[in-house]
Amino acid sequence: MAGVSVTVCLPAEAAGDVEGALAAALAPFDSNGDHPVDGGRWDWWRIAGGSNGYGFAVAEGHFDDPRLIRDMPRSGDIPLPNVPGVCAGGPRGLLDFTRPQAAMERALAASWDLWQELSAIHPAAVPLADFVQRSETDPQAFPDDPYGTAMFAAYREQPLIMAYLEHPFSLGGGRLSFPNPREHPVIAYQGSREEYSSVRVSAKYDAWLRRDVLTTDGWWVEPNGLAVHGACDSDQCVHTAPAVGADTELFLASLPGDTLLVRLHCHY
Repeated sequence: MAGVSVTVCLPAEAAGDVEGALAAALAPFDSNGDHPVDGGRWDWWRIAGGSNGYGFAVAEGHFDDPRLIRDMPRSGDIPLPNVPGVCAGGPRGLLDFTRPQAAMERALAASWDLWQELSAIHPAAVPLADFVQRSETDPQAFPDDPYGTAMFAAYREQPLIMAYLEHPFSLGGGRLSFPNPREHPVIAYQGSREEYSSVRVSAKYDAWLRRDVLTTDGWWVEPNGLAVHGACDSDQCVHTAPAVGADTELFLASLPGDTLLVRLHCHY
């Protein structure tokens, strides 16, 4: 099982019930459904991208527009706010496609800002590397801890680390894995806010241009050109797939300004 990022394109009238419209558009591609499409594309989905930078950059002057869409909660009912200048979706005319990497740059900048703000009100934290070294050199530091559970708990219990990792703008920095855990880069990174946001986004630039798209007329199109029409059995479809192309952001930028775009994370 894996995950995929897909942008769902909806007509303007879907704004009154975004989740309902998404459910209807996605239904033909449900891996657990009975639709004749060969192979489902998801078994669960959620709106995602506004709090982690994988969504859309908002055009200047529209950062506070109420039509912008934010992420669904990951668990419980705790809301996930949009990073300033980023959203999980909204009318295409409110979104800025001039620099696809801008959304992640803004999210990284927000992560940087969060660390600076919390560092000003909490005691300095011991880096994760120090805990790892203790676990490797001192048998009594974390006894009977073969998977680092106690070590990670001790690291996370520091007030600064706890406050940071519990905030969505930390960009998932709380996912610590054994045996080679990596600390969230902002904690150890030396450099300016601009360096942090620009350097770290450059290696992932292509990811912003290659996402699946679900068009308003029911085509699920992958960046490699594979297209499935939700209205037809794939081996009997006589319709022509839209020319989305590998640069899916370029296709989205060409849509009418009132088209509602929503970024989803799907599991399949």
